[in-house]
Order: sequence, then structure tokens, then C-alpha cells
Amino acid sequence: MMTVTVTLAAILLSLAGIVLLTATDPKRRRVFGLPDAKHRPAVLACLLILAPGVALLIAGQSAAFVMWLAAVPLAGWALAAIPPGALGRKR
Repeated sequence: MMTVTVTLAAILLSLAGIVLLTATDPKRRRVFGLPDAKHRPAVLACLLILAPGVALLIAGQSAAFVMWLAAVPLAGWALAAIPPGALGRKR
């Protein structure tokens, strides 16, 4: 049970970084006709994405690391496929 909790926490933390990068990506915002983001905290986003994986390795949680390593790119591709504003629109 501990491995599952640690893995989910790591995935969610990395997902927050991916969301931050997705929301502030200049090319993505330009393509969808959105105004430029005021600032782009790329270093913070990269730390949010990569730090959980490093922490899992240091903690010796190899199974959790492998699950994290599979889930993070999948979540990134899923977020990239959703157009901006699609989640906030009411139908």
C-alpha cells in the first residue's frame, strides 16, 4: 500500500509540472489564439516533473520509479492532445 501511495504522489506532482508547462507554452498558446503567458516558470516546472523520479530512485523504490516512468509521459501526451480551454468549457 505504501508503494501505491508514493507512486501516486510522485505522478501527481509531475503532472502538476506538465500542466504548468502546457499552460504556459508560447507556441501552443499562439496556435490556439490565446494571449502570451505573463511569465513561464520553466525551471520550476522541470523540477516538478523530474524531482519525484529522482526521489523515488534515492528512496530505493524501484517499482514505484518504473510506474512513474510509464505514467508521466503518458499523462504528458494526454494533456497535449486536449485543446486549451476544453476542460473549462460548459456544454
